[in-house]
Amino acid sequence: MSNHDFTGPMVDEDFNPMSAEFADDPFAAFGKAREECPVRHTAEFSPEFYSLTRFSDIFAALNDAEAARWSARYGSSPQFHRAIGFNQDAEDSRDFRALFRTWLPANAGVVYGDLIDSTINDLIDEMTADDRVQGDFASEFAVLLPIRIIAQLIGVPPEDALEIKEMTDEFLGAFCIPEQNGVAPAARRLHAYFEPHLERRRELLRGASIEVPDETHLGTVLPNDLLSFMLVKKYGDRTLTPSEIDYVLATALTGGNDTTTSMLTNVTYRLLSTPSLWDRIVEDGKLIQPAIEESLRMDPPVLGLFRTTADDVTVSGCPIPEKSKVMLLFGSANRDPQQWEDPDEFRLDRPMKFLRRHLAFGGGAHFCLGAPLARAEGNRALELLRTRLPHLRLDGESERIPQFHLWGRQTLPVRWDAPHLDSEGA
Repeated sequence: MSNHDFTGPMVDEDFNPMSAEFADDPFAAFGKAREECPVRHTAEFSPEFYSLTRFSDIFAALNDAEAARWSARYGSSPQFHRAIGFNQDAEDSRDFRALFRTWLPANAGVVYGDLIDSTINDLIDEMTADDRVQGDFASEFAVLLPIRIIAQLIGVPPEDALEIKEMTDEFLGAFCIPEQNGVAPAARRLHAYFEPHLERRRELLRGASIEVPDETHLGTVLPNDLLSFMLVKKYGDRTLTPSEIDYVLATALTGGNDTTTSMLTNVTYRLLSTPSLWDRIVEDGKLIQPAIEESLRMDPPVLGLFRTTADDVTVSGCPIPEKSKVMLLFGSANRDPQQWEDPDEFRLDRPMKFLRRHLAFGGGAHFCLGAPLARAEGNRALELLRTRLPHLRLDGESERIPQFHLWGRQTLPVRWDAPHLDSEGA
């Protein structure tokens, strides 16, 4: 059945969440859609796609564990891609995810706690060196914290942080390109960067006359990092293919880098925009976890990702044809008034059992594998910032990141000296 066999009230040529028109305030458009027609059709993008805006509809799509109606096998971007890695369905996806549970376990925040704390303290030391009292929180802290950590976990030099950030931004920006192969240049650049690092590990194996490596060689012949892990790990009865390795590395960078950066800028912006909220965090560290979760709810770093319909479906009375790309708008679901009281208000008093219902990390079988690490980075960052920089405050206007399907701050000017020490020219 073709798209033209369906008609319905969801067609809206002006609704394109991948466009610049949405950039300044996507949440207003989401709210209007939820009230007027919760399923929208965007024809001005290639390929055309649909969007879901209500929490209940998105939650149901995420929790279709066997992909009877909602498939991940064509990728999480608006373009159609072949099934690979985590972007598979049902058992195939579960088996691939299981490979990486030892590398990025559910208690990643504890396993990598010392690395997280030392990285945060190093960054604060750098920011405050030579008695400096102001700077850009985004570029000097929020960008560098997750990059330095993920670089070490992957096995690449932390000094490549800015190059890694640039490559990741290019890859994520390709989501908004209305072309089937729009991501190809960014993917080639990532491959060219990582291939020499992989080849050095292959050379170590050849030098040790190891033809069939296994996990006993991690930390002995090979460095114990993700690059080595993927060369020795077995997927069923075979090793990972070059395409699967490239896919995992791209996923690790985008999931462990830009989204965590946005989480950090978003929560800091919310707390400093209302100084009394930051004061409460400084006074009571128990409010840090609710602050992180409320930020993820209200300002999810990823506004939405895609699924593909496995069959003709009807959502909230609106028909969507088989093999249609559908954007699950997490940013809309997280402010659905059917789920949240005062959804557009940032509050520290929401019960955690309700807060954890947000969809900032997706849900169901494809729940973000790096969520525990991201949460740990956010919690430890606020803990160390509140104790070391208790006078942190905004110092000018901030700018939004350029990728339209993401939500975060590209710049966030701040000061951290005591207010009574402010002086002209400081």
